[in-house]
Amino acid sequence: MPSIAPVLTKAYALLRLMRLPNCTMIGFAVIVGEVISSPVVPSYAALCGFLAGFSLLGSAMVLNDYFDREIDAINEPDRPLPSGRIGHLEAVVFAILLASIGFLASASTGAWTLAIATLSMLITLAYNSKFKKTGLLGNIMVSANVAVPFIYGGFAVANANIFPLMIFSLLAFLSSLGREVVKGIVDVVGDEAKGVRSVAVSKGSEVAAKQGTFFFLSAVTLSLLPLALKIVSLYYVPLVIICDVGFLLTSYSIWTSPTPLNAKRNKKYVLVWMTFGLIAFIVGTA
Repeated sequence: MPSIAPVLTKAYALLRLMRLPNCTMIGFAVIVGEVISSPVVPSYAALCGFLAGFSLLGSAMVLNDYFDREIDAINEPDRPLPSGRIGHLEAVVFAILLASIGFLASASTGAWTLAIATLSMLITLAYNSKFKKTGLLGNIMVSANVAVPFIYGGFAVANANIFPLMIFSLLAFLSSLGREVVKGIVDVVGDEAKGVRSVAVSKGSEVAAKQGTFFFLSAVTLSLLPLALKIVSLYYVPLVIICDVGFLLTSYSIWTSPTPLNAKRNKKYVLVWMTFGLIAFIVGTA
């Protein structure tokens, strides 16, 4: 009887390409946008919104690793593509499958959500194929796609309440941009070898740490605005405090020690703080 171990190994490698925590967070960000925009969110809209965000980001993550396979062979050779656990064609087919699921889910909630999903995927393709090497501009493109799900959620329930959605989108954008800049400190060797002009490559790790810290602190400051404008309830406060304290600790850590090892550790922590922020949005707007 043939062993299922190779199948499980392949499946695990494919899931690793997707970055499941990131995909889950983006899926829930769509639901947050829906909750902000409508007092009643149909279960169908919530399910399709989550599935669209989850699948499209998964596709983007797979494509990112496909285009970065030569850089990752230097920086992180244990990843599925440079290690050979996933073939190049397998990665492309998987990315197309995920994108197809995402587009079908977005089309089910209307023309506007399909248009936003299409624009988001076009930004992903442009970034991976051309703009990644531009450094900060590429970071901005990635972070724009992290901010889009809140806007998408508003259109998914056909009631986009733009002002509060823009606040939450900007919070996500700033947090992500700080993380993207800090990530560049981790990848200096591979980026420099492949001509990627990240902030860390072009201006040094200390400057990248300071820029990343600036974006984190900007997000912390902006996180007070939803409460001041009474967009959220007091249930928002405890979770956003955890989020903000986390960002403050990360900012101090990366500012005082802008090393690749510390940056790699802190980029994982940032996802944790962003998750607490997302939960704060959900609880505060429910």
